[in-house]
Amino acid sequence: MGKKGFVGIIFLIFTLLLTACSSTNNAEKASTAETEEVVGGTVTIAFNSEPGNLNPAIWATTSDTDITHMVFDSLVVPDQELKMEGRLAESWEVSEDGKIYTFKLKDGVTWHDGEAFTADDVAFTFTSLADGAYDSGAYWRVDPLVGAAEYKEGKAKSIEGIEVVDDTTIKFTTKEPFAPFVSGLFIGILPEHVLKDVSPGEWAKHESNRSPIGTGPFKFVKWETGQYIELEANKDYFGETPKLDRLIARFGDANTMLASVLSKDVDISPVPVSETPSVESLDYASLVTQNSLSVYYVGFNTKSAHFDDPKVRQALAHAVDKESIVTSILGEYGNIADDIFPSKHWSHSPDLPIYDFDTAKSEQLLEEAGYEKNSEGIYERDGNELSFMMEVPTGTKEREKSAVLLKQMWEKIGVKVELRSLDFPTLVTKLLPKTDDGKQREVTKDDYDAYILGFGIEVDPDEYRSYFGSEYMPPNGYNFVGYSDQKVDELLEAQTTEIDFDKRQQLIWDVSQKLAEDEIWIPLYEQESPFVVNNRVNGFEPDFRGVTFSAESWSVSE
Repeated sequence: MGKKGFVGIIFLIFTLLLTACSSTNNAEKASTAETEEVVGGTVTIAFNSEPGNLNPAIWATTSDTDITHMVFDSLVVPDQELKMEGRLAESWEVSEDGKIYTFKLKDGVTWHDGEAFTADDVAFTFTSLADGAYDSGAYWRVDPLVGAAEYKEGKAKSIEGIEVVDDTTIKFTTKEPFAPFVSGLFIGILPEHVLKDVSPGEWAKHESNRSPIGTGPFKFVKWETGQYIELEANKDYFGETPKLDRLIARFGDANTMLASVLSKDVDISPVPVSETPSVESLDYASLVTQNSLSVYYVGFNTKSAHFDDPKVRQALAHAVDKESIVTSILGEYGNIADDIFPSKHWSHSPDLPIYDFDTAKSEQLLEEAGYEKNSEGIYERDGNELSFMMEVPTGTKEREKSAVLLKQMWEKIGVKVELRSLDFPTLVTKLLPKTDDGKQREVTKDDYDAYILGFGIEVDPDEYRSYFGSEYMPPNGYNFVGYSDQKVDELLEAQTTEIDFDKRQQLIWDVSQKLAEDEIWIPLYEQESPFVVNNRVNGFEPDFRGVTFSAESWSVSE
C-alpha cells in the first residue's frame, strides 16, 4: 500500500472516531426524551465573525464560506478522505496525457431565481477569475489553463483552455499535467445572467454580493448587518433537499452567543474552551467537537524593518512557550504545532526544525541580528526599538487569550508589543488593503506589523502556493506577508506537475522545510473547536470541510 492510501485510511479512521464520539454524546443526552424528527422548522446557528462577502470568488474566508457553502454549489467537493466527488458535475474524464478534463454536468439544475444552470455559467466563472480586472485571490485556480495568462494580460478575448461543448459538457485543457487541478475547482459557480455585465473588479460592490443567487440547497433571504443572515430551503434542489425550512446565522461575541443558547434563542454556538464544563452539564444540549485541518499562527509583515530578518522571527519563535499556551488555554482541545501544515494531513513533514522554548537562544539570535538592549531593557538596532503592533481579531476567546500570553512572553526577553483588537473584516482590510478607489493593492510596511490567525487546508496543500509564492502577493493572491524565496517558488511550482504522490509529498515537505527555516509564520497550536448543540437539532456533525458543509442534512425534533 502506498503512502497516500495509508494516510487516507488513518485520516478516515480518525474522522470516523471523532464523528462517533460526537454522535455518542448526542445520543446519550437525546435518549432522555422521546422525540421524532420533523420535516421543516428553523435552526439558528451562531458565529463569532460576520461574513465580509457572499460571493465565493471574493477573498473567501471561513466566515464567508460558512454561508456560501449553503448558497452556492461547486463542480466538485471533497469527501471525508479529501477525495473529490461531483456536485454540479455528474462525472469527468481525464485524457491519457493528463491535460484535458471533460466534465459532464448534472441536467435540470436551476438557479434560485429559476434560470437554468448550464456549462456557460461554469465557463463564465472560471474565465472571470483570469479577467484583468479581477483582483480577489482565486486566479491561481485557473492559471494552469492554456491561454489563461494571455487572457489576463488582455492578449486574448477568451481562454483557449475553457471550451463549452454543450449545455451540460465543459472541457478544460491545462498547459501541462497539473496534480491539484480538480481540487482547485472547489469554488462556488457564479450565475452568468446576474454578473455578465459587471466587471469582476466591481463584484464586491454589486448587489449580488449581499443578496446572492446560487444553485445550493439554501436560498438567501435577508442580511441584517451586524445581526444575522436568513436562508430558506431550496425545495427545488437537485440534490438532497434540506429537511429544514429556514436557517438563521447570527453573529456576535462568543459569550453573548453562548448566553443565547442558554436562553434557547440560538440552537448551535461555538463554546469558549473555558466554558465547556458548564455546557456539558446541560440536560437539553450536547457538546460536539469539530476537528479542522488548521493551525493557529503568528504572521509577520516582512516589509517591516524588523521582520525582514529571519533571525528576528526565529528569536521570537524561541521565546514562545507553546506548551504553556496549550495547557493553560486549550487543555484537551489543543495540541502544540511546530509545522504550518496540519499534523493530520499528508502534507505535514515528520522532520522539521523545531523552535523549542529557549529565551537564551532568542537573545543570542537578536544579538546576531545586530540588536542590543537599551537602558530600559528593550532591544534596539540603529536606534530603533524592537517594538511592534500585533493585530488580534476578536470573536475567538482562545486566540485573544493567546495573544495576551504572547505579549507577556516577548516582553520578558526585551521586545515591546502592543495588541490591537479588531473584528475580522477590519483585519482583512489591513492584510488585503485597497486604494482610495477600492482597488486591491500591494501590502506596504505601514499596513500592519504582525497578526494572529488560523489557516487550514481546505482540500489540497497547493493552496499554500497562493500564500507563499512570490507572484501571489496582493492583489494576485494571499501572500500578504510579502514572502519571496526562489527555492520555495520552484518547489511550489514543481509539486503542481508531479503526478507521483510520493514524489509530490516530498516536494511539499521540502517547501515546509524552507518555510520553517525562515519561520515566516510562527505555528502555535492546533485546536479542536467545541460547539454546543440543542438536542432538538439532529445531524450536526461538523468536520474539517466546514461547520455548515452538510446543513441540508440537519433537522429538528419537537
